[in-house]
Amino acid sequence: MEIEMKDVVRARTRIRGHVWPTPLVEEPALASARGQAVHLKMECWQRTGSFKVRGAFCKMLSLSTAERRRGVIAVSAGNHAQGVALAARELGVHAQIVMPETASRVKVDAVRSLGAEVVLRGGDYDEAEAALRELLEESGRTLVHPFEDPLVIAGQGTVGLEIALSGADVDVVLIPAGGGGLAVGSAVALKTLRPGVRVFGVQSEASAPLVAAYRAGRHVPVAYGPSLADGLHGDTSDAMVELALRHLDGVLTVSESAIARAMRYLYEEQRVVVEGSAAASVAALLEGIAPEGAAVAVLSGRNVAPELFSRVLAGMEGVA
Repeated sequence: MEIEMKDVVRARTRIRGHVWPTPLVEEPALASARGQAVHLKMECWQRTGSFKVRGAFCKMLSLSTAERRRGVIAVSAGNHAQGVALAARELGVHAQIVMPETASRVKVDAVRSLGAEVVLRGGDYDEAEAALRELLEESGRTLVHPFEDPLVIAGQGTVGLEIALSGADVDVVLIPAGGGGLAVGSAVALKTLRPGVRVFGVQSEASAPLVAAYRAGRHVPVAYGPSLADGLHGDTSDAMVELALRHLDGVLTVSESAIARAMRYLYEEQRVVVEGSAAASVAALLEGIAPEGAAVAVLSGRNVAPELFSRVLAGMEGVA
């Protein structure tokens, strides 16, 4: 599997009118501390509150009439589910979304409100994914994978394309990385149009399969712990590791306390609400582990449960 610049450009054309171009916002306090410009890419202001709609629309707009008639299926704990559900509603496609039984009730309700059929299976994402495989074989639906699909990756890569075309001074781009689709797709666009830009994924220490892959030079199993960054939580794949090793300049890790600090910082300085996954990019800046240079931190989403966000703002321990 490979992603090229032409794929991202086609994705931009395909999804135009269905997703919102999101702005770059200056972050003066961080810029002052670093001595260089810092911008925030406000994908938290995207439709459904997450970048995931980009890949969902890109994939589903490519479906044939017969495929649309049969419907689509996806597995997700939240943001991907909402992106697929929104695209399905607007394109007149029936969507079946498999979610773990432990998924946030707020996110489950949000998916249902968009018209998708929610199937709750398993105690975690891996068990929900196993259930999806069974349903996929039975139904004949088209799978909309959250990251391991060239069309989905190209759609997510339009985030990087917008940064590259923004005209902003950019040396380093920090992108939250779960499966890696957003980071890889964006890196393809950025490195084509801005060859000197370095692109880094950011993961939580509690869930860092790409970090382990960089150390080993291949996909390796890792242990996972509870995390505020639930959107980054879980494994990636061999194919995505190969793409990450090829296109990213590295992957940084941040602690749970650093993610919580970044969530508070963004609210206090910018009055911006983000989920833990989105805050990971800013956490790397606050912790001083991001490379030097004019930086862009991608804020990938805002879908955090109100009670959890309140606890983070209050500085309560054990929020994960």
